[in-house]
Amino acid sequence: MPIISISRGSHSGGAQLAQLLHERLGWRVVSQEIVGEAAHLYGVSVEEVTRGLDMPANFFERISHRKQRYILACQATLGELFPDGNGIYHGLAGQFLFQGLCNVLKVRLRAPMDFRIAQTVAAHGMTREEAVRHIDEVDLRRAKWGRQMFGIDWNDPDLYDLVVNLEQMTVDGAADLIAEALERGDYKPTPRCVEEFRNFTLERRIRAELFFNSPFNPDVVNIRVDGGRVMLGGGTAFEQSRNGIVSFVQGLPGVDEVRVETGADVLVGRDLGTGLSSRDTTACDVMMPADRYPRVPEWASIRETIVALGASSVLLDDGYLLPPRYVLVEDAEGRLAGVVSRRELLKGLVPQLQKAEKSRRAIREIAGFGGDMPTEISIQWNSLFSHGAVAAAGDPVRTVMAPVKGTVKVTDSLSTVITTMIHHGVDLIPVLEGDKVVGVVLMTNIFDIVAQFIIEHGGPAGT
Repeated sequence: MPIISISRGSHSGGAQLAQLLHERLGWRVVSQEIVGEAAHLYGVSVEEVTRGLDMPANFFERISHRKQRYILACQATLGELFPDGNGIYHGLAGQFLFQGLCNVLKVRLRAPMDFRIAQTVAAHGMTREEAVRHIDEVDLRRAKWGRQMFGIDWNDPDLYDLVVNLEQMTVDGAADLIAEALERGDYKPTPRCVEEFRNFTLERRIRAELFFNSPFNPDVVNIRVDGGRVMLGGGTAFEQSRNGIVSFVQGLPGVDEVRVETGADVLVGRDLGTGLSSRDTTACDVMMPADRYPRVPEWASIRETIVALGASSVLLDDGYLLPPRYVLVEDAEGRLAGVVSRRELLKGLVPQLQKAEKSRRAIREIAGFGGDMPTEISIQWNSLFSHGAVAAAGDPVRTVMAPVKGTVKVTDSLSTVITTMIHHGVDLIPVLEGDKVVGVVLMTNIFDIVAQFIIEHGGPAGT
């Protein structure tokens, strides 16, 4: 029989439904104890795993991918918790923990807001207003978590096999409906599904053991499981630790035989879904499409550009919102004319500073001086709130924008990207396809990739 995964909003009757199904089917119910099991087996705290499964990532978790590791720890315990392939799971991230397995009936339970409010008030002793605020906060947090971790909306009905709405049905009726559905031939797992589940849990356990309990990096290993036979492979990084990895995996419970596959090419981070590696990929792999980054025409005023910058938040692929530091400036034909930063915009609000800049450029041209000329102008804080600043904000942004110092092509390697950034001292590089800007690469993207590797692979300072 399959595993039933119950996904629900906070206080939507999921625990009650799981208990009723347990009474009808006799299967084990698993929820929060999987968190404790994972924490015990892999040496991480219950609080860490709970946060990893329920909270949007903070900065360190984004660059180190610790949250995916906590999911891995929980997945690795599934075989221990459901050894016969039968069970009921409700709670944290069930639809994701079992994603892709054919012996899992994924149920989405929806409940009316009044039902959820009453449950929340009873559980936490809140007022109605506090309960509404609590439900909204939890729903928003989980929606952001789903976007960050998997790039999906956890309310999407396509993620589930069955969506049950308690608007017209009791929780008891929902349990009857699910139990009856399991009797249909459609939901009886085939031997192939059972074997797939066992292979999945062993592969997850091997990968978790490598990460939590070994000196080896699981991201350089391609792992395939067929029964108790384990096939390992990888690129150069795997070959460097091949003997140690093979020996470690051979000693794990459930592994009968280990074989090494040649010619397998594994990218660092591929298993985590990052899609990037230390192997040289291209600008196209890391660029942000140009239409997702703020831009203005060159005749827009400084004030309009400030408004555009303040109203923009760059949505990264993992759902993280990044405040932009630059605005792209385009000419009448839509070609990139320049880039303006917050610093240039502030300088544009100080007329005497603008005049000094023009004088300095003129002197440099007359004297043939090629480098930067030192200049020091005292800027009064209150001058930024003066009528002169307001008037200066009406000037076109082209008067303060900086020229584009460097660009790369979509096919240029990341070696070219990072070299261009460092050579020109810029944190943003436009990516061209022909003469059209199709995207931008931010130093944030480049730094996060490198930081992930250094954090996860580096030892203590001085080693």
